[in-house]
Amino acid sequence: MKKANYLFSLLAIGFAVLVLFISLQSANSSELIGKTNLLASKFYVTKEILPDHSLYPLLMVFDRVRLELADSEKRTYLLVSYSQRRFFYSRKLLEKGNKTLAFTTLSKALKYLNQAMEENIFFFEKQSNRSNLENQTLAFLILENFDEQMDFIVEQRDQFNNEEKVVLESLCLQSSSLAEKLRKLVQ
Repeated sequence: MKKANYLFSLLAIGFAVLVLFISLQSANSSELIGKTNLLASKFYVTKEILPDHSLYPLLMVFDRVRLELADSEKRTYLLVSYSQRRFFYSRKLLEKGNKTLAFTTLSKALKYLNQAMEENIFFFEKQSNRSNLENQTLAFLILENFDEQMDFIVEQRDQFNNEEKVVLESLCLQSSSLAEKLRKLVQ
């Protein structure tokens, strides 16, 4: 019962934030920057809602709620899923030329992946209620995503400024360390 009340409270807060956000967006949409460019957040219709979409904060609220309500088993899978999605979004944003938002989205993808690796390592070390096969399956999924993201970052490294490169390098070092530890546990 408490989880249901918690969920409804979070949904009500999320809805209120969405209404407030849309109100602020519509109030600000008439402002011009440099006389020709509208504000960065846009409303467009496509299959996916990228971080530059007006409704993206709502998606983030739902992601957060799902993550908070998930049990430990499902939580790690959600972290990997969120990492994959944000990684995809960063690719799309780079294609659109939005490098700043692509950087923040890519760094969030790496943070989610690092968190997933940390949790999977914890489950390996504690031998919790998950079976060893489940831990290994999840580890292979995580490591596959890690390899894909590292390849992409190496390819796209020159798209980012020096400060962004430093942040990405720090996250990549953390990811590499966690991936190495996870690989040892899988063997």
